Amino acid sequence: LDPKCFAEPTLNGFMACDRTVWQATRARLQKLLTTDESFADFTLRDDAALQEQVMVPLSTVTMHLPAKIGDYTDFYSSREHATNVGTMFRRSE
Repeated sequence: LDPKCFAEPTLNGFMACDRTVWQATRARLQKLLTTDESFADFTLRDDAALQEQVMVPLSTVTMHLPAKIGDYTDFYSSREHATNVGTMFRRSE
């Protein structure tokens, strides 16, 4: 994984990666942020300067849409939704 993908204005590059990249990223974040002594990587916990650089107070955060949406969005994201939409166009069976 190229860390530059997290410096982009959206997470599209990261979302384009495969599941193994997502799992590895999640595992790394868990190790950095956990308080579980047997599992943690204390690089972040033990470095106040690094904390100042990477941690942002929640009260100062502005949430943004994390992805750039193209001209098509697949709303069939679940079986239940697809079934509900399908019954709008044909009788329930």
